[in-house]
Amino acid sequence: MPCKRLACWHGRGYGGRGSGDSGAGRVDEAQVAAAGITGRGPGAIVRGIRAARGMTLAELGKRMGYSAAQVSRFERGIAPLTDIAVLRRFAIALEIAPETLGLASGQASGKQRQPGRSAAAESVKPYADRGLVTRQQWNGIIQDAASELWLYGMAEFGYASDDAVPGILARATARGCRVRVLLLSPRSQSTEAIDRDEGHPPGTLAARITAALARFGQMRRACGSRMQIRVYDEYATVSVVRGDGAMLVTPYLRFFIGSNSPTFEFRADQAPKMFTRYARHAENTWTLAKDWP
Repeated sequence: MPCKRLACWHGRGYGGRGSGDSGAGRVDEAQVAAAGITGRGPGAIVRGIRAARGMTLAELGKRMGYSAAQVSRFERGIAPLTDIAVLRRFAIALEIAPETLGLASGQASGKQRQPGRSAAAESVKPYADRGLVTRQQWNGIIQDAASELWLYGMAEFGYASDDAVPGILARATARGCRVRVLLLSPRSQSTEAIDRDEGHPPGTLAARITAALARFGQMRRACGSRMQIRVYDEYATVSVVRGDGAMLVTPYLRFFIGSNSPTFEFRADQAPKMFTRYARHAENTWTLAKDWP
């Protein structure tokens, strides 16, 4: 399904003036050739076009939900830039034809547009409640992550207590993947409010978070510096589980037990605006959070 192009970078944002498919600010094949980056690897092409646009690594990374360091690894070839979904996301963010990054026409377009469906429509798989997502699905989202793996929520106790997860994270970090765990602080006063909302005895959520942090701490010791753990002190609003270009997102509903909140599954190449918005939210929360000892 074709993805709607993002607005041009220079002073424009989502839905701002100049956004859309007018072609303004796009890099065409002649410009790519003039920059001397044809015939080179996709990472070098990304770096050349980014530099030509005057964009920083951080700016490009923010639009894609990656850190500046991860974008740099892609550009330098340290992290292989071979995943079709990731290549399409770079093409969207840079506003270049996907073929510029070596994608064939079928790969560039993704799924064919369904009759009567807008090119801007996004493909999202809904689940009426979180409990309908199986453990195999939760682990499947993260098990092949090569660049970014996120576990962001209240306690993510399902991952902390799953015996398969330490091996998944260890293999991911061995591949060079960055693993980030972001949980609600067990000392946050909002844990008491959430316990009341969900009808639990006081201290229930704080105890679950503390137990999860202990388990994740053991995994971090095995994974090394590529795994980071932080806590935030705000009322929890969402859980975001990410494995590269795939996400499972649970918006928390007040007065519902977390497992009864709806969950949505989507990919960056099929729902780019949804993906980018949740990625930016998670990145901003991560920036404001504190490292857990």
